[in-house]
Amino acid sequence: MSWERELRVLNEAIRRLNAEYDAFLYGSAIRPPVDSRRHVEEMFRRLSASPPDAASERYLFSALQGRYSTLCERWERLQAEKESGRRPGVHGGFADPVKPGDHLPGKPAAPNAPAAGSVREDRSTGESLDRELFDRYIEARRGRGDDVAGIGFEAFRARLQEEAHKLKQRTGAADVEFEVTERDGRVKIVARPQTGPGSGVRGPK
Repeated sequence: MSWERELRVLNEAIRRLNAEYDAFLYGSAIRPPVDSRRHVEEMFRRLSASPPDAASERYLFSALQGRYSTLCERWERLQAEKESGRRPGVHGGFADPVKPGDHLPGKPAAPNAPAAGSVREDRSTGESLDRELFDRYIEARRGRGDDVAGIGFEAFRARLQEEAHKLKQRTGAADVEFEVTERDGRVKIVARPQTGPGSGVRGPK
């Protein structure tokens, strides 16, 4: 098998392994994918024993090693959170929905609100919520080995405002919630009309 094909096979094996870990961490899988992880690590050992001659293939192999190392750190951290009884990863910092009486009029929502924020009429509080959502988004992207160097907070916040405005026009909702989620192997921001009391998260008027 050529090195080009070996690298494609290895990349696909890493992608499948990451999906299996997501199923374990966030879905219905009961056990971590130990056998699949062992298989990927065996592939790395085999390929490391006879590195390619071409510089481009050596670079790609090194990049896969770096990405895999980052993913291993992420899996171990999130598994530790799961085993300690916390919801792992980007959802781990969110508390259960606020109960009646927990959020009093005039009192800012707790930092661990059910969904991190968009923009509120109170601009200072809104910026804090936007920053929390931005930090969670960047952390999740880094956890997947993505390059986040070109993602700026102000552009991110402007996109939140745009999405909130469009959703409110389309649905007539007064409030908009945002959350960070992982779907189809990608980290995404999901906007939805606010459906329950207590989060205090609003889009722009």
